[in-house]
Amino acid sequence: MSKKKKIWIAGGVVLALGLILFFSIKASQRDEVLVQTSKVVRKDALKAQVSASGQIRAKEFVELQSETAGVIIDLPIREGDKVTKGDVLLKIDPIQTQAQTSSAQAQYEAAMTEIRGQQFQIANADQNLASSEAALISARAELAQAENNVARARSSFQRSQQLHEEGLISRDEYEQAQNSLKGVQSQYEVSKSRLSQMETQVAVAKNNIEQMRRSFEASQARLKSQEAQLTQATDQQRKTTITAPLTGVITQLNVEKGERAVPGVLNSPQATLMVIADLSVIQAELKVDETDIVNLALGNSAQVKVDALPEEVFDGEVSEIGNSPISTSAAATQEAKDFKVIVTLKVPTTKIRPGMSCTADITTDTRNNILAIPIQALTIREVEVDKDGNYVEPDLSKPKKTETIAQADSSNKSKINKKELEGVFVVTKENLARFRPVKTGITGESEIEVKSNLQEGEVIVSGSFQTLRNLKDGAFVKIDTTAKTEATKSSS
Repeated sequence: MSKKKKIWIAGGVVLALGLILFFSIKASQRDEVLVQTSKVVRKDALKAQVSASGQIRAKEFVELQSETAGVIIDLPIREGDKVTKGDVLLKIDPIQTQAQTSSAQAQYEAAMTEIRGQQFQIANADQNLASSEAALISARAELAQAENNVARARSSFQRSQQLHEEGLISRDEYEQAQNSLKGVQSQYEVSKSRLSQMETQVAVAKNNIEQMRRSFEASQARLKSQEAQLTQATDQQRKTTITAPLTGVITQLNVEKGERAVPGVLNSPQATLMVIADLSVIQAELKVDETDIVNLALGNSAQVKVDALPEEVFDGEVSEIGNSPISTSAAATQEAKDFKVIVTLKVPTTKIRPGMSCTADITTDTRNNILAIPIQALTIREVEVDKDGNYVEPDLSKPKKTETIAQADSSNKSKINKKELEGVFVVTKENLARFRPVKTGITGESEIEVKSNLQEGEVIVSGSFQTLRNLKDGAFVKIDTTAKTEATKSSS
């Protein structure tokens, strides 16, 4: 080989080494961001769930309180006993209520006797009124007859007076006719007075009867009042014996024989004698945050865990959703609101007791055969959009504008439409992080459904949070393999 050829070969080698060194230095000077990545995976099923806590309760339970004050003289049951509807639970000393009942009974009977006496008086007054009305009719007839007699006597006297003036009859006959007229007139006045008396008597009798009837109505009202008092006293006496309103178990007993039962005031818990619960249907009463309550619906399936039974999980379904928030103190009006949700357990166990603490995971939605990504991979960026609001991907092949050019174009900023979009950073083959908007669906425990703009198997940036928050579109990234190794070790 000639010396000249060897020089050319040596020069080519040096040049190649120089180029390799140059590109290595350039590559080392390129800014790379250390990121954690995940892949877009296809899930057979993804469930959206709402978690809440609460306590166990029976669907049907009764807090028994006394309506009668008194000393408990009989208490044949104990806490935990099973009772049947109608069984005697306790008895209160009935002496006072019996006395009140006897007094009310006596007053009621006295009022009834008074009513009957007034009815008899009214009947007699009606008969007397009928007799007086008959006598009034007779008096009117007698007055009419007296009027006729006066008319005939006056005519006879006028004839006798004319005959006497003509000298055809004697004076004795004239005076006899005159006396006869006066007698008939006197009888007329007597009949007229008797008629007036009878009219007054009938009017007085009617007034007396009306007064009797009003007094009778008042007595009837008093009788109803006495009857109501008797009913109340009888009811109070009956309530000295308290019976079971339903079939169930005595889950709480707060009194003992010899203690004094006090009537409850405004549902005071101190007045509760005992609690009876039907344990055949067990429910979980939960407090759900206002941000989650909108996602719930009747019939949603749920899994309930009782703190006292950590190894068991009970299936149930939502049977009741509160329409109003659970009331709290006035000072907490600015705090988050909780709503009551009832989950009915399908197959409860006898180990569960009302009042036990519990937690529940309520499934609000389920999607099958969908694409999913980690929730932490989602981010929000302010990006350019066209007039229709669609994302405009920036062209990285164009050189970046200098500061002078950027200042010159500041007047055109108003023409650029920008909008905040939710999306992910996809890692390309060139290890570039490119922002891509996505449309999401339901959210699972740690994953979220992706409906569009991603393909199964694509690599996306999923962490760390600080890195993802500051990551720029088009930045070079380097995958952090140490995080995956540690996650694999912890899972194994």
